[in-house]
Amino acid sequence: MPVSRQDLHDLLEERSRPALERPVPWDRLRTRTRAARRRRLVAVAVAGAAAASVVVAGMLVAPWSPAQVAQLREADPPITAVSPHLLPASFEEPDGTVYHRIATATLDAPKRSEVTFEVKVSGKPLAIMASCPSRAPGAVPHVTVEKPVERWAALTPVPGLSAACTSNRPVDVIPLPAGTRQATFSITMPKSREQPKAWRFGVYEWTPPSTMKTPAPPVAPPKAFGGPSGDEYRLVATRSVTWPASREVTLTVPATGRAPVLMVYCGDGIARRLSEEIFVNGRLEKELRGDCAAPPTTHSQGYTVLGRKNLPGPGGTTTIKVRVSSPIPEYERRPGTLTVAVYDSPR
Repeated sequence: MPVSRQDLHDLLEERSRPALERPVPWDRLRTRTRAARRRRLVAVAVAGAAAASVVVAGMLVAPWSPAQVAQLREADPPITAVSPHLLPASFEEPDGTVYHRIATATLDAPKRSEVTFEVKVSGKPLAIMASCPSRAPGAVPHVTVEKPVERWAALTPVPGLSAACTSNRPVDVIPLPAGTRQATFSITMPKSREQPKAWRFGVYEWTPPSTMKTPAPPVAPPKAFGGPSGDEYRLVATRSVTWPASREVTLTVPATGRAPVLMVYCGDGIARRLSEEIFVNGRLEKELRGDCAAPPTTHSQGYTVLGRKNLPGPGGTTTIKVRVSSPIPEYERRPGTLTVAVYDSPR
């Protein structure tokens, strides 16, 4: 009897399910890895002690001391979790937040353009991770949750799954109504010129740490950076605050008649997870709403040219306020920083 490709796919999915559902034994793996490192250190120390008994050019080389070996052990980097692209049964983020997978789904495009599945929930915050095809993100699936009378976008702070592919991090789900114990998720592949491929998804519940860690110091903004036309933007003012104790930054800078350039980013676990609002001279810039970006790097600096509308003339000032927030109350126990920097445009 001939076997179709779909039959083979279903068989593979069935046979691999027990391995995918099995929790990753991180504690046991860490213990075995550290033990292997200790054995290697001892072997190197023994070899060093043997070599030390040989006199070279009239000098006797001393063997490694126990303190030096202990120092090398302490310098060993910690074992970190696997890439979220593997959709592990559970994992922990650097700020101590623990994720547990509660459901999986597969969208086998182009054979199917939508997959719908039921998820039993406990009331904890939810997030989605994706095992993205090699060319993603291009055409990124849409995720929705069904209410009794409507279907609504599921993700926050932006409705797309791009961050799951570009930053290997789970994307948060907008909180469900209180008392919800089952939700219907739908994942739809939009039409695209690119050839769709199979995606796998994991729905996770997560728990923030019981004691919030101290956030890392904020990344300092660049003093200057180049624009797309070869222009150089120079830093005028900057300020950083710690979330969640502070949720906004206000900067007042001299008005030059030129368009100010704004760089806003969040550090630690709240990067790309908080909603961002920008006010210029008290007016909300609705078109600038989005997520609080990750800190800039030497290869990437995200910025916004505010434009000249509603700006005072020379001799006045421009007041810029940035506010961040999240509809998920558990972010009150996840640390981070907010940095706002204003640059002067050359023209």
